[in-house]
Amino acid sequence: MDVLFISGIANNNQVSAVLDSNGRFQYLLNGSSSIAPHMENTTNFKNHRFILGGTGGNQRYGFQFHPSIIFNEISDPDTHSHALGRCIDFCKQQQTPVINNPESIRQTRRDLVTTALQNIDGVQAPKTIRFTPRTPDDVRQQIKTHFDGPVLLREAGTHGGKSLTRIDDLKAVEEQLYPFALDGRPYYLIEFRDFASEDNLYRKFRIVVIEGVPYLRHMLINDHWMVHRTARNFMTSRKELQNEEKQWIDTFYKTPPPELAGRIKQIAEHLKLDYFGIDCSLDKDGELLIFEANANMNILVNTQPSPNLWDAPILAMKEHLKALIQRRAKV
Repeated sequence: MDVLFISGIANNNQVSAVLDSNGRFQYLLNGSSSIAPHMENTTNFKNHRFILGGTGGNQRYGFQFHPSIIFNEISDPDTHSHALGRCIDFCKQQQTPVINNPESIRQTRRDLVTTALQNIDGVQAPKTIRFTPRTPDDVRQQIKTHFDGPVLLREAGTHGGKSLTRIDDLKAVEEQLYPFALDGRPYYLIEFRDFASEDNLYRKFRIVVIEGVPYLRHMLINDHWMVHRTARNFMTSRKELQNEEKQWIDTFYKTPPPELAGRIKQIAEHLKLDYFGIDCSLDKDGELLIFEANANMNILVNTQPSPNLWDAPILAMKEHLKALIQRRAKV
């Protein structure tokens, strides 16, 4: 069985390159779900990789094999819209099953996801707009028009804590926007909702969804609302927080909470994705506050030496992905 993994080049046509530990030349492609590297040692199928980019159309593609299935890894609709357009044409030509259809990936912009998830019971998707400001006053006017409280401003196509600021006071907009290039590039304004728990700490869950089935990848805890991987430093000195994450992963891995699993299944149905991740907060009633939901998360990388508490869920995800590929290819 031949599996074709499709990656993409960003709209700026730039690709980074490095030498790995063995002195081999490696491309670094962002905007990718990065599944192929974790499937290289499987004996169930033969992997092929193909890269798309640029804006050209009406191109015909030929291979010495016919793919049994295509796994679209292009996952950032903000930075890779050109590659996604090429991928849509490519997949139509091949007439073979596709995992993570590029047309569905196009709909995972933050503002479009917010709209798609509005009517799911138990799921909160904060209001989000996409715009292209050129002056601080453009930002101020959008906030006054669309929001009543604090907002997050972030450059489209950035992730983690990059190019992100929280705006609480319209009078301070100019000062907060000095680090940002207001040159017509797209930005998001996102309604900020305080998600601190009763102990005044902030918890962010990363849930991986495969065919509507949820897996908990990790839970990060911080004393600040901006929770990303640096929260590990905060958790290192708090054994009880490490134990809390372990308990969540052990429990979720064996039996996901039924109500939560039902809500996540609905999210998958609305987004029409086979594989993606959700960053969210969970309140005591199991309601989700969505921070983002998309396929652009490097989920299968385990940077800690084994054995560790993430080994089991990551292995389960990999096995589910292998089974999905084989089942969808009907072999």
